[in-house]
Amino acid sequence: MKVAIDGRMITYTGIGRYIQNLVINLPAISAGDSFAVLLGEKNIPLPDIENLKIIKASRNIPVYSMGEQVFLPFEMKGTGADILHYPSFNMPVVNFKPSVVTIHDLIYYLNPAACPSRAAYIYARVMFKIVSRAARKIITDSEYSKNDIIAHLGVDTAKVTAIPNGVGEMFKPEKDGKRRSEVREKYGIKGEYIFYAGSHQPRKNLVRLIEAYSRLKNAHGCAFVLTGKVEERRADVYASVERFGVKGRVQFIGEAEEDDLPVLYSMARVFVFPSLFEGFGLPPLEAFACGCPVVSSNVTSLPEVVGDAGIMVDPTDTGAIAGAIDRVLGSETLRSEMREKGFTRAALFSWAACAEKTLAVYRDALDS
Repeated sequence: MKVAIDGRMITYTGIGRYIQNLVINLPAISAGDSFAVLLGEKNIPLPDIENLKIIKASRNIPVYSMGEQVFLPFEMKGTGADILHYPSFNMPVVNFKPSVVTIHDLIYYLNPAACPSRAAYIYARVMFKIVSRAARKIITDSEYSKNDIIAHLGVDTAKVTAIPNGVGEMFKPEKDGKRRSEVREKYGIKGEYIFYAGSHQPRKNLVRLIEAYSRLKNAHGCAFVLTGKVEERRADVYASVERFGVKGRVQFIGEAEEDDLPVLYSMARVFVFPSLFEGFGLPPLEAFACGCPVVSSNVTSLPEVVGDAGIMVDPTDTGAIAGAIDRVLGSETLRSEMREKGFTRAALFSWAACAEKTLAVYRDALDS
């Protein structure tokens, strides 16, 4: 079997990590098959793997552009693959070979506020409907998202397979003092801190999280450090720091380099993730793998990810968020118990397992 993966989004934060891990793990578990990844103008170095072919697109095809419908089918056809895998909903409607699409979640379909514009929201609504019918099989990240896809897009249950993401091997406790000091200096972090990693979209619930932090008396001496791209359109998030009287204690460090994330997780006293909507939610698993206790919301897909390893709260209850953080910060015994549960939980999610299940979907798509 020859498989081609559209890898043009390989530099993206979430989908990019998904693509990277698939193209590395798929060839390793299936030496008898061949794999190709189509890359765009922006890409990352990939290891030299015997049955993995790296193909540079002959032209620039911007993500979410008409070029995906006009030119991408021919680029993917040129790989000579038997089956095509598109890792996001922006796949071409017409393909020359059977296709598999990964619809990670329906955030852009259900939530106009998550889209950068009204036009983007309309595009997403149309594409989700069309693509869910054009693809031979659909992969998604959680049972929650699978149920969403079936309910809102009207596809047959047998067409959709939920395959959890994995935790990269790079995510492990960082104990080296020199490395810790380097990362602290790089991002200007001093002392103990509460940590958040992710975007600043409204669904991430950051205004309420900053309010919850403001309710913690002295927060056990911890600052609040947040990663993620700082955007003008998220002004309400940044204004809330002054509004809730925690200016100087909340630090937005921008987009952290991927190699630094394990260190940032490892040094944090607690990781907080009170998201209102997630199709999966990798950050809590990454925190677990690095030995960091987790406070998470109890909605959408997050219970599937966090299990009993973290403390889950109603993300609309500011007091509950603050109370959970306070509990973790106030008890070394609890933090120790949560660390051990977190290691156990993270070990259940691997990219190798994700690749194996994805390979089975490819074979099923070819046979159907």
